[in-house]
Amino acid sequence: MTDAIWGRAEFGHLFEAHLHPDAILRGPDHLLQGRLAIATAALQPMAAFPGRRLFTEDAGWTAIAGGTRAGALRLYSEGVHDGAGLYGPATGRAVGYRVLMDVAAKGAVIGEIWRLRDTAAIFTALGLDPERWAAERLAWGDRDSAPFRPGIDEPGAYTAAGNGSEWGRAWAALLERAMDGGFDLFDGQTDPAAEITLPGGVIRRGGAGARNFWLGLRAAFPSAQFKIRHRFGLETPLLPPRAFLRWSLDGRHDGPGLFGAPTGAEVHVMGMSQAEFGPGGLRREWTLIDPGAIWMQIKAQTG
Repeated sequence: MTDAIWGRAEFGHLFEAHLHPDAILRGPDHLLQGRLAIATAALQPMAAFPGRRLFTEDAGWTAIAGGTRAGALRLYSEGVHDGAGLYGPATGRAVGYRVLMDVAAKGAVIGEIWRLRDTAAIFTALGLDPERWAAERLAWGDRDSAPFRPGIDEPGAYTAAGNGSEWGRAWAALLERAMDGGFDLFDGQTDPAAEITLPGGVIRRGGAGARNFWLGLRAAFPSAQFKIRHRFGLETPLLPPRAFLRWSLDGRHDGPGLFGAPTGAEVHVMGMSQAEFGPGGLRREWTLIDPGAIWMQIKAQTG
């Protein structure tokens, strides 16, 4: 389904059979509802990277009460920036970036999607300044409808918080305690050789790598509320235990750091994280936020 929509632009039988007519797609940069809106938006990255390929690195599902299933995917996209549009004039540069997704389905029909694209990796590969890109993107449309934030959200049918897996619960608890100031906890619960993949495709190692990212994010939004929106864990044969989280930061940009000097802008940060665990604790992590969407919110309020 994912490859058909975002990989091949096939909006025929598979698209209609497995995507609800009123499906909701929430991304940091926009809120979309309905098959037509989702299909139209899917064409934008394809136009920018016309020959791109999508690879599914991981996918997992869990049953939720009432016949609903929750799923998560991790995709890797690679291509060449041969098309004008979403990221400006074509540059001919090679680009590789990850996409994290959460999905809710009833039976075989997907009703809600949450999607995070690693725009930091795209900006770096194309030599774009995210602050300037955000200002230009705002000029395209209505500042009241983009980027996504809870105030413009549409209610969906899926309201569960995930499953009761100990892997999801433990990792969610670690992040909640860390974002309350317990950043030293990463050292005790992360394998020293853990591979931590961060926005921009940046890879760090061990507890220090995880700690420095989360500390830097909290420093930029010190008074914002951190909330785990969804969590589930899985134990699958031939794979290490895994956990999938969707989380948010809501509050003011009142700290210096990742997004420059404090502006006081009200910001909603949509975040997703996926992890694998081993004998030494956390052994692999993938976390994404969308700096372009965050800059859009800041620029919309500050100019």
